[in-house]
Amino acid sequence: MPIPKTVNIPAAWLGSDMESKRYLWEYDLSSQDLKELETAAEIFKKSKKPLGVISKSEFSLPNLSSFLEDLQKELRSGIGFKLIHGLPVEKYDAKTRATIFCGIGSHLGSARSQNAQGHLLGHVRDVGADVNDPKSRIYQTTARQSFHTDSCDVVGLLCLKEAKEGGDSMLASSVAAYNHISKFRPELAAALFEPVSTDRRGEIPEGGKPFFTIPVFNWHDDKLSCIYQRNYIDSAQRYKDAPKLSALQKEALDFFDEVVNRPSFHLKMRLKPGDMQFVYNHSLLHDRTEFKDWDDPKEKRHLLRLWLALPKDRILPPIYMQRYGNIDVGDRGGVITNETVLHVPMN
Repeated sequence: MPIPKTVNIPAAWLGSDMESKRYLWEYDLSSQDLKELETAAEIFKKSKKPLGVISKSEFSLPNLSSFLEDLQKELRSGIGFKLIHGLPVEKYDAKTRATIFCGIGSHLGSARSQNAQGHLLGHVRDVGADVNDPKSRIYQTTARQSFHTDSCDVVGLLCLKEAKEGGDSMLASSVAAYNHISKFRPELAAALFEPVSTDRRGEIPEGGKPFFTIPVFNWHDDKLSCIYQRNYIDSAQRYKDAPKLSALQKEALDFFDEVVNRPSFHLKMRLKPGDMQFVYNHSLLHDRTEFKDWDDPKEKRHLLRLWLALPKDRILPPIYMQRYGNIDVGDRGGVITNETVLHVPMN
């Protein structure tokens, strides 16, 4: 089937429209929700099982589970994101916060490794990494990330501490961007279906190359999927055997960036302590603005992150095997190398 010029799905939204429809993407946890989450966390902690094996069946949510089931569907086939307010993170210890967040994640999908160290729960904060070092992960700096996707079906964030200034979250629809580019610059839209190399930043699977080569846009099984990280595309050009970007590809990438950075295209929100955000990577891009942190180490910006594989999700094209290793629905995504040992770091 030829690629359509316009993909009309709920995830093809504009930020200017979503700003006035907060009822579609915000949810406030009720006192009953919090009681269920706290009870489930205490039961799981008493089991003494490692957090890496937490499952839906072992984190019982009699009432909230129906909301999370609907959320799973909304991520897959709806607008593709949700912001959940009201988790009182300041009153919980690190183990309880992590258990609740991972427990919620287990109702949405299965947790995936986020780096070569096998972290199923990531810590998003500035660790002083050099933003100019091609091996650095940008989320470990104070710099702006730029619009990108993560290597999983869904990324979840739980805010523990917000920055002194900046650090706002931004979302944009890659589907809406495609529709715009296809309409006004069809030759550039076509170029975005050509393979481009993306830097693995030193996290290389056994027998793999230090980069993977996948088009930004892929049309497969009547679905448009996007995989994108411009900074890593640019840094992959340092490898001699990486295919070089053509002038048309560079122009297409520049135009793609320009479109999603338009205020009318993206949606900006500030995550406050206790906020959880879940985003579907195949249809949406996410970003974070540059930030200035607090001097007190205890107050510095800190978010927990989950990468999830969703059940009943779309079929991804075989070329994603380069990045995902396995593209089986419900069991794909993440970063796996020969040294990876799965675990959940508390700090």
